[in-house]
Amino acid sequence: MTKDEEYKNKEDEKTVTIKGVRADLFKKIKDMAYQSGKTIGEITNRAYEALLNGAQGLGEISKSFQKGIQESGSILISSLDELSVDSKEILNEGKRVVFKNIKKLTLTSLDDVTIEKYIGGIYDVEELNASGNFSKIKLLAKCANVKKLNISQQ
Repeated sequence: MTKDEEYKNKEDEKTVTIKGVRADLFKKIKDMAYQSGKTIGEITNRAYEALLNGAQGLGEISKSFQKGIQESGSILISSLDELSVDSKEILNEGKRVVFKNIKKLTLTSLDDVTIEKYIGGIYDVEELNASGNFSKIKLLAKCANVKKLNISQQ
């Protein structure tokens, strides 16, 4: 083994101190390491690798999602704290609308036609308030990762 390789191996395995790690998380990692017969460092390295690989994958998925929206001719409305939209506004655009990453989304005066033809999807919404005369199932089929749903039928 050359001196460069020895130096690299020592550099790869040096002691690292991380401030701000919660005690309960560290205990879980320590217990996992003990149960698996691995070191805390090995478990932590695997967790970091999984986190980084997942984050990279999410970025690629997000880019792919946005590209798909653009190619479909849909309108993407995203990254808002609160938004209220009437079905007439959606119909006036004449295109499918995709709602993504909105904390509180309110859709009013909905009907089955608007949902089927003009709502492309509702993704990553913390609270969705919907009112109108429509099939709940048709609306739910357009939703993914909606934490709270309030429906008011008219």
